[in-house]
Parts: sequence; structure tokens; C-alpha cells
Amino acid sequence: MEDIKICLVSDTVYDLNGVSRFIQDFAKEAKSYKKEFTVITSTKKNHYESIENIYNLKPIFSIKMPFYKSLDLVLPNFFKIKNKIKELKPDILHISTPGTVGLCALISAKLLKIPVVGIYHTDFPSYMYENTKSKFVRKITLLYLKAFYKNFIALFSRSNEYIDIIQKQLAFKKRDLYLLKAGINIKNFDKSFKDENIWEEYKIDKNSFKVLYTGRVSIEKNVDKLINIWLEENFLDIKLIVVGDVEIKLDSSKLEEKGVYLLGRKQKEILSKIYASSDCFIFASTTDTLGQVVLEAMSSALPVIVSDKGGPKTFVSEEFGYIVNIEEKNQIIKAIKELKNKDEVYKNKSEKAYEYMRDKSISHSFLDFWEINQKIVEKLFKK
Repeated sequence: MEDIKICLVSDTVYDLNGVSRFIQDFAKEAKSYKKEFTVITSTKKNHYESIENIYNLKPIFSIKMPFYKSLDLVLPNFFKIKNKIKELKPDILHISTPGTVGLCALISAKLLKIPVVGIYHTDFPSYMYENTKSKFVRKITLLYLKAFYKNFIALFSRSNEYIDIIQKQLAFKKRDLYLLKAGINIKNFDKSFKDENIWEEYKIDKNSFKVLYTGRVSIEKNVDKLINIWLEENFLDIKLIVVGDVEIKLDSSKLEEKGVYLLGRKQKEILSKIYASSDCFIFASTTDTLGQVVLEAMSSALPVIVSDKGGPKTFVSEEFGYIVNIEEKNQIIKAIKELKNKDEVYKNKSEKAYEYMRDKSISHSFLDFWEINQKIVEKLFKK
């Protein structure tokens, strides 16, 4: 059969997170390989870069999303979304988020009789529980997701661990679950961006041991637990560098006294330099299905420390990092202090992390994704 057409719809495309960067990179890869792949989103946000196969259909209105302040909860124009999908005539419609934009796409697909496939980027039941500590909210979220994904013909998972979780939580058949191969733009995240002079701007001692976190500074990411370690311990020359939107109340002036620096949003080459110029990376989230930022850190030759719950632990090994219980402060401190020695163990972990990422390019991920979708569509034509 001829090459297929894919349309991907997502509530998050122009936000500063791993999912958005992943979708943007996929759109660029599609253009470079001359594949008919388009993205639809709906946001009032603007992006610093124009990507011609991404369509932003302005929403009717938007508000800040509860528990996720860096994202907007929008009321999309349903008819614009439906008409754009109809105009594109995709063989298959991908929905990567179960929000209002994704819901509009799901209804549109049913009306237009287009088969739907999904990408399970976020463990929303766990996410909602971490923010509310309510088992009832978790149950309601799970019921909504079961209803949302009920008629999807296939679902992609970001890690092997979540294939089992999706199968159990959403009652999906294993034959309809696929692994979305991990991949990032390894050209943008590389040790060649190392520039220790970058720390002068933030008044951070370049000779200190710099532990980096990138992502949203929020409760479910467990960043508060990391910050509390620095507030409680007397680290003399170990700094915690936090990059991302702050969604919890913090006194930045007091934090700097204890070695915690909130740098806010960073993008493009500045972000690449911060990664490559840090000494290690820590990611305490237990709800991420993959952890795109962990891959970015490893691609920048950083040893990593991740939680023993969630997606990152499925690809992080002792060769290039540590898997710890985030509730056990001593495990985190031990890992950081061992890395601070900058001995052969540190050097080996750094080199292994960098080597591991050399074949994890976004091109590998996109081409594998395309091949799987081609097979899914071929199966549909045979029915």
C-alpha cells in the first residue's frame, strides 16, 4: 500500500515539557523524511519557532489548569478541529492527551469514521493522587481514562513498565499495546555544549558540584522533597540547580543560602549548556511514563539519579546512574556524595550514559513509530 497519513492531536505542544519537545521533534522528523504527518493543538500560547506541519487552532477561551499551572485548560473550537481533521484525511488519528483537545479529536474521529490510536504519555491516576492524596479522585480519573480509551484500536506506551500498567488499569489487550521507542534530539543535548562560564550569570560557583533538575517544580514531581534535603543538610559545595516553571510556594532568597538555585524557564542553547555544564542529574518523579529529561541529561553525559517507581527506572542502570527510593533521604544523599568524588566510578557512569544515548536519536524513534503505524493501518485494510 502507499505511504500512510497520520494526524496527531495533543493538548500540549507549545509548552515547556518533554512531551511538547517530543511532538515538535517528531513533526520536524516527518518533514525531513517527507512523511505526511501533521499535528493539531489548540492554545493561546505562541512558540519561538514556526513548524509548518503543526496547526494551532486558537481556542474559545483558556484558564490555568488546576494542579498543572504551566498548562492551560482550554475550550477548543470543536468545529475547527473536526474540519481540520476532515481536510487532512488521515488514515489514522493519534491522540496523545486525554484533555479537552483530545476529547474533541476523539468525537471528530467517531463522526468521520477514522480509526484512533493513542500515546499514553502521563500516568494521570497517579498524578492526580499525588496532588490531592484522594483515592476517590484517583478512581474517578481512572474511570474517565477507561471511557476515553475504550474504542482506541491501539495504544503506545513510553516504557515497558507502563505496558503492564496500561494493560491492567485500562483493560487493554496486550496485542494492541506497542512500545514507543525512546528518542530525543541528541544533537541538541550533547557534552559538546559544556561551558562552565554559564554559571557566572547565576552567581553559582563553577567549582561546586552541581546537581541538576529540569521540569516543572511541582508536588507530583517531588521537587519539594529534593529542596527539603538541601534545607535540612549542610552541603558546603553541592548545589541544586532547578530549571523550570515553579508551581509551589518557595522563598528563593532563603534557598540560595542553602545552595538551591531556581533558574526558571530555559530553552534552546542555554538549556543545552546548563545540562552539559552540570555534574549530575536528579529526577524524583514517580508518575512519569518515561522521563524525557532524564534522556536529555544522559545524552549530555550526566550520571543520573532516578526514582524506583515510574518509567525512568526501566532504562537507567547502575552503569550510568542510581535508582533510589525517593522516600529514603539517605539513599539520595549517598548517591550524590558518591558522584561528588568525581572518581573512576563517576567517570565511567558519565561515559556509559553518553554511549547509551548515541543510538537513541529522535530519528530512530520516529521511523520505528512510523513502521508500527504502517502495520496497524495495513491490518485495518485487510479486515
